[in-house]
Amino acid sequence: MFWIKKRAKRILRILDIHDIKHMVLFLTFGQKPTVKTQREILENGVRRGGFGGTNKTDEKKKKKNTFNVDEEDVGKTKNFHTNAKKTKTNCYAIDETKVLLGTNGDVDYEKAKRALKAWKHFQLGWTEVDEATRVRKGQKVCVLIQPFPRVWLLNPLEITYVSEEKKKSYSFAHTTLQGHVLAGEEKFTVEKDLKNRVYFKVETFSKPDHILAKVTYPAVRALQKIFGAHAGFEMKKAVKNM
Repeated sequence: MFWIKKRAKRILRILDIHDIKHMVLFLTFGQKPTVKTQREILENGVRRGGFGGTNKTDEKKKKKNTFNVDEEDVGKTKNFHTNAKKTKTNCYAIDETKVLLGTNGDVDYEKAKRALKAWKHFQLGWTEVDEATRVRKGQKVCVLIQPFPRVWLLNPLEITYVSEEKKKSYSFAHTTLQGHVLAGEEKFTVEKDLKNRVYFKVETFSKPDHILAKVTYPAVRALQKIFGAHAGFEMKKAVKNM
């Protein structure tokens, strides 16, 4: 029994658990959470029946008690390549995906922009965002992930900026909130180059912010890679079918 207690304490130290009161995770079993349930989580940040996990955050990291990243890191994807090296030194993993959507200039650009604003890049079967979610600064977003059958993980984020260069580039980013299993930011862009080629890009920095993400981190990283490729495929399909 003594050995078990000693082993458990060691595991807790490895997982960096210091305050169980700050543990939060939004996980449901059975039917997919309704849009109403998703909105309640975004509005209240608390749901009965939630499951625990770490969310250790210093006071200086919090911004109005919502974001779970350093305040100085909010919006850093706006200048992604400039900040990538510095962000990596802060223990964030860096991911970048770029997919060709079409070569029909303005026509494909407008289609891609509509697809992005309709969250087509998240309608993947195993991930989902309510398509009625508006793309605007300050808008809260609930990303549903189904890691296993009848198991749903709800990850809250907030859109921190929206940027557009007319007929050339449109992008927005959302940043993780308290209750997300990761801490970081994700930027989505559709852009047209001088040869009328239209691309979709995903640029992300992230790190685990929950026990679940820490102990399954290799799988989490694999899913992030899969998401980038799958999102690009769905965006290309959406543009083609419009």
